[in-house]
Amino acid sequence: MAPAAALPYISAVMTGTPLPPPAARTRREILLARLRLVIEAAIGLALLGGAVYVLHREFSDVRLADVLAEFDRLSPTGLLLSVLLTVASYIALLVYERLGLAYVKAKVSFLRSSVTGFCAFVFSHNLGFALITGGSARLKLYTPAGLSVGQIVLVSGFTAWTFCLGAALVAGVSMFGEADRIARLVGGAPLVAHAVGAGLLIVLAGYLVLGMRDRFVEWRGRRLSTPGPILTPLQIIVPAIDVALAGLALYVLLPPLPIGPVGFVGLYVVATSIGLASHVPGGLGVFEGAMVLMLPELPLEPLIAAMLAYRLIYYLGPLALATLLFAAVAVRDQRR
Repeated sequence: MAPAAALPYISAVMTGTPLPPPAARTRREILLARLRLVIEAAIGLALLGGAVYVLHREFSDVRLADVLAEFDRLSPTGLLLSVLLTVASYIALLVYERLGLAYVKAKVSFLRSSVTGFCAFVFSHNLGFALITGGSARLKLYTPAGLSVGQIVLVSGFTAWTFCLGAALVAGVSMFGEADRIARLVGGAPLVAHAVGAGLLIVLAGYLVLGMRDRFVEWRGRRLSTPGPILTPLQIIVPAIDVALAGLALYVLLPPLPIGPVGFVGLYVVATSIGLASHVPGGLGVFEGAMVLMLPELPLEPLIAAMLAYRLIYYLGPLALATLLFAAVAVRDQRR
């Protein structure tokens, strides 16, 4: 079942509403769900194809030896700062894992939620299809802690939505500060970036007003509670901090740039969002292509070397650790 199609069933589990039998799903709903999957796949393939074209066009004259030479020139201080910022970014991710557990009113130890959240986020970052990969990790590690399937899927949906809110805040602001560079990415005018940024900020303001009220939202005959006055602002602030830290982890690896760290974080979140929309594992290729288009004045060799180091620090290093932690906890739970 597609994640979006599962939401009515999840909310029914959480609110005690009887689940409809499988036959109650109309043929129209099934066709729409399949059409949505086809559209998502088409968008992902289009983004990946565009990224391959950009990378081939821009990197055709780049020599591997030059990239490796730039890789060797990376500053040890920059590498250390990147590692520290990566650690801080993942700590922020674990905070909104706790926010998700608070939303579904689940009592889980800090250690288990930290390990589970870390594994879920790392698998989502590296493997793509965040709701499926992250949700599978949570299902395996939260079930022994007594969470229901409905609670686990709601936590996955809550954390994914929380990331989107923080990214929307950073992107909305950057659409004004770095409109020219972002417009270059999509081939439009800066005014288009301004309009998109204003739209994102308006939606965020509306969500903030709605979410801070303690009420239920009706959706297809089901009820979902709003996060409330405490969780809603944190849903926007915490992921924005996470995104900023992740962007800075790449920024400190790059040579001097014509833009400052605040502007760079805005470009980073736009490139990351495009990579996530492609559903390519880790946004590989799509993210790099977007950064190349938005930073044309930066020499390609040091840019490639910095992004390669960033991949190792922010993606592959945590992936190795998460794999070991996931296996260790799963084996321990199985023995118990």
